[in-house]
Amino acid sequence: MAIEEMELVTIVGLMSELDSVLLKCCESGCFHMEPAFVSPAESHGLRLLNDKNPYDVPLKGLASIATSLGIKLRETDFSDCSLESGEDFTAFCDRLDKPLAQLSEQKQKTLQLISERKGAVIQLNHLKGLNEEFDSIFNCRHVAVRVGKLPLESREKLEFYDENFFFVPFDTDRSFCWGMYFCPRENKDIVDELFKSMYFERIVIPDFVKGNAAEAFEKLNAEIEENTQKVKKYDEALAKFAKEREEEIQRAFTKLKFKHDTFELRKNVGALKDKIYIKGFIPKKKQQSFEKLFDNSRSVSVVFMPPEADASCTPPTVLKNSWFTRPFGMLVEMYGLPDYGGFNPTSFVAITYSLMFGIMFGDLGQGFLVFLLGLIVGRKMSKQMGGIMSRVGISSMIFGTLYGSVFGFEELLDPVYERLGIDFLPLKIFEEINFILLTAVGIGIALIVISMLINIYVGFKQKDYERAIFGCNGIAGLVFYSSVVAAVVGTMILDIPIMSPPFVIFLIVIPALCIFCRVPFAAAVKYKEFRLSEDGEKMTVGNFIVENFFEMFEYVLSYVSNTMSFLRVGGFVLSHAGMMLVVMTLMDGMSAAAQPLVAIVGNAFVMAMEGMIVAIQIIRLEFYEIFSRFYDGNGKPFDPVGVKFSSQVD
Repeated sequence: MAIEEMELVTIVGLMSELDSVLLKCCESGCFHMEPAFVSPAESHGLRLLNDKNPYDVPLKGLASIATSLGIKLRETDFSDCSLESGEDFTAFCDRLDKPLAQLSEQKQKTLQLISERKGAVIQLNHLKGLNEEFDSIFNCRHVAVRVGKLPLESREKLEFYDENFFFVPFDTDRSFCWGMYFCPRENKDIVDELFKSMYFERIVIPDFVKGNAAEAFEKLNAEIEENTQKVKKYDEALAKFAKEREEEIQRAFTKLKFKHDTFELRKNVGALKDKIYIKGFIPKKKQQSFEKLFDNSRSVSVVFMPPEADASCTPPTVLKNSWFTRPFGMLVEMYGLPDYGGFNPTSFVAITYSLMFGIMFGDLGQGFLVFLLGLIVGRKMSKQMGGIMSRVGISSMIFGTLYGSVFGFEELLDPVYERLGIDFLPLKIFEEINFILLTAVGIGIALIVISMLINIYVGFKQKDYERAIFGCNGIAGLVFYSSVVAAVVGTMILDIPIMSPPFVIFLIVIPALCIFCRVPFAAAVKYKEFRLSEDGEKMTVGNFIVENFFEMFEYVLSYVSNTMSFLRVGGFVLSHAGMMLVVMTLMDGMSAAAQPLVAIVGNAFVMAMEGMIVAIQIIRLEFYEIFSRFYDGNGKPFDPVGVKFSSQVD
């Protein structure tokens, strides 16, 4: 299929109309905006509007408020929203933020208090054997007291020290012993260093802990419960606040996002005094609908020109595909879009991908499941991926019918063909190995030849004569490759003496010489002069011969390797049949009750693994053996301006 035709659009108007013009460009959904100029030399006195976006700060603020309230922002109608300027939205955010900040601050303080109490509870849980009040213990005048935990191996070493201290344990687990040690205050520093060397971890009892361990434990739990109830009330107040203000916030956000994103487009607008200049591209079929948007704007002029009218900007590419080929545009975009005015390979990819998948994964039953799975994926997940799966599933069903394979049962369709009187079907894969492999190579040769023909077409369309005539994928390469293939097939398979001197000279030697001298020959056709290099720089004959000799050697190797690479098509036919043969063998060795389970699990395993590998291998064949011969993929994607609503704000 073709590539969508584009129109270059220039919009000129008054500065006072800027916001409305940008708004209409967004509403059109088809305007791909370009910078008014790229370099100062092209500005013609214009300046780009690089003003700071006044809606940036309030947009982030409103998104933060919505996140705090648990509101998922969405697009909604904002016709009754009276906010206009950045100051209006900032004031709106401030009005929301003041009560919200108070509630949030109170909630955070309460949560912090709960966290502190819970930490104290954890520590006190190991000191339940302490019956004395903490105040009386820590306020001793002549004795220093330390509470903490000590590794068990260090606890055993305490008896070997004769320092003036004693340790009172309260609780132990597999690694630590919780307790406290006492020592005279004059020996405090020495004893502290001793316990520190034994990895004693001190626990600081907070000032709010009063009474003995049991009393403090009970009091702290009561405080935790009381403050937990406060947090619930704060949450209820925040939820109520969110419910009351949600619609207002949604309307304000939608309008603010619209104004913010529209203002961002100003960076591509050129200005000269009180005039504005905007340029971009639209699909040609959208010209009338786009022009109607400005019918009521008398001060705005909209001019349509051919896409190549402005050499400073490249037209974007929109693939124009049919219903069948449209999902395969995903694979083309994965490699890269074609240049505007180039060749759209989506139809070629759709046909070749479906064909090769069916050949490599031929099974009527499994293909039907892939088809159904494609319908589900297309509805629930990815429309393009589901479309590809449903189409290759049909192809797999067709070739599975030719192979006579239904979920690996190779004889299930034999009676059908016998009744129809078709004796050459179904195709028994293990009985036709040579035929399958030779057919795979033949398919590869046909696809390579078609790729060369496409390259020749694109080369002539772009007036690139080196590519179209003398290149390794041009006319010279096509003749050379086809002649070598014909010679090999005729001599080795058909036993036809095709290698006559005229055949070798005119169909092999001369095309090879054209490929070898493609640069000077192309220069002679295009520039009417003889050049050894593409850019016109001087090159010695010796350097020319050496460089092109190795390139010619690389081209010949690519012809051979690309052709042989298609053996994998036949190889995966045998691989798929072999894996299903293993499943059938395992099933025959099982009891009658276990056979259905083995069949189901085996088919599921083969479909998952083989299907994924086949899909990847075909992509490799498409990209390396086919696309590399004619496709560039340097096109620019079509990106119409618009407002992208999301709760995620950069």
